[in-house]
Amino acid sequence: GYINGLDFKVDGKRINWKYHPEHIDICKLFLNKPLRAGQSIRISTPFFVKIPDGKFSRLGHVEQSYMITQWYPKPAVYDKNGWHPMPYLDQGEFYSEFGSFDVSITLPSNYIIGATGDLQNQKEINRLNHLAKITDTITNFSNDISFPISNSQTKTLRYIQENIHDFAWFADKRYNVLKGEVELPYSKEKVTLWTMFTNNEANLWKNSIEYMHDAVYYYSLWNGDYPYKHCSAVDGTIAAGGGMEYPNITIIGESENAYYLEEVIMHEVGHNWFYGMLANNERDHPWLDEGLNSFHELRYMRLKYPQYNMMTNNIPKSIKRILDIEHYTNKQITGELMYLINTWTAKDQPIELHSAKYTPMNYGGIVYAKTAIVFDYLMSYIGEEMMNKCMQTYFERWCFKHPQPEDLRSVFEEVTEKDLSWFFDDIIKTTKQLDYAIIDVKKDIKDLLITLENKGDINGPVVVSGVKDGESMASVWYDGF
Repeated sequence: GYINGLDFKVDGKRINWKYHPEHIDICKLFLNKPLRAGQSIRISTPFFVKIPDGKFSRLGHVEQSYMITQWYPKPAVYDKNGWHPMPYLDQGEFYSEFGSFDVSITLPSNYIIGATGDLQNQKEINRLNHLAKITDTITNFSNDISFPISNSQTKTLRYIQENIHDFAWFADKRYNVLKGEVELPYSKEKVTLWTMFTNNEANLWKNSIEYMHDAVYYYSLWNGDYPYKHCSAVDGTIAAGGGMEYPNITIIGESENAYYLEEVIMHEVGHNWFYGMLANNERDHPWLDEGLNSFHELRYMRLKYPQYNMMTNNIPKSIKRILDIEHYTNKQITGELMYLINTWTAKDQPIELHSAKYTPMNYGGIVYAKTAIVFDYLMSYIGEEMMNKCMQTYFERWCFKHPQPEDLRSVFEEVTEKDLSWFFDDIIKTTKQLDYAIIDVKKDIKDLLITLENKGDINGPVVVSGVKDGESMASVWYDGF
């Protein structure tokens, strides 16, 4: 695959431009005259895209199914730290600039499209509504995943969206369609939900509108209302596996079970906040995106499925009992264990690190898992209500902007009125560990006098818990020392 045929013009006049000496997917434009503050110019170019096989990348086709992402020349972000031209890497994703998109797509009339942006064609909306009614009545889906012949007649569909920094679209002639709606918790606005899926795992996707509903609702409740009119998820074969997020829409690979499908859908829908609307520099600070999103994924799955564990869910209860793993939580297995595997051999890395500097295992174990569990620790300390207040303030203040790590810290310290240097300096920026120990217990007349010692390198808060007569007692938090 490739993109070529570029011929950049500014206000209709040709300009000089050249490719990056190292990265073939970056080029620099040289304006004919300087662009002053407050002025504007119109940059235009034709471009030709050769779509690769879907096994190579997230842009591609699998036979006649199309996944069109990262498909047009995008301007690099210019922020307070300067320009950020970035090559497309397999680890660490994108940093893009907000804009308004108006996209028209012409293709055979029997294709179904899921896309970023609000569909403008009422005839096509009516068709999707009709297909959704049909899909809603199906209880046993066919196993047929062959492609019907493309119609010779074409249609042109138009999509419009503002305040987004990317545009993706997915086209397949085989899609089943489901439609739903969610009422946002604060504004009470209604958001239309769409899911589109082939017969491949249709039995898992039949409840996908519920997953979309709950994801949009809880992310809005915890962070701030979703600002767009629709949210979609489509079924597709992507080389990276799992799911991949784009504004308004996410694409999901094979899932194998309903729990995993829901977890991936809600995680990718959540990226509308932590990637989409906040648009931080994920290449330099991946934890601001994947880490915060994984923290909310942890909250969501614990709320809906407190007994669920991704790794042990399908193991028979008798075997779990024999192996003594029946009481492990999802957080312990997919969060703590992922992080600890490399920590035990001193191969862990800090949470605050450029994405390309992580080992592949630490990219999952640190950026995703450790960030999730340390923010869960912070929430246990400050309380869930305070955590929501912090996240809502952060979202409200930095929505459609480009927040940096110091901006998140500033909000948390302002809202909590606490010095959180133990968290943002030590836990986020180093591999130091929290390690408190009970070194003495004395029995008083009515109380236990407990002496704690900090054996670690972080003066973070510590929680003391107890069990009496088989019942858990209230936990008490103490500030660090």
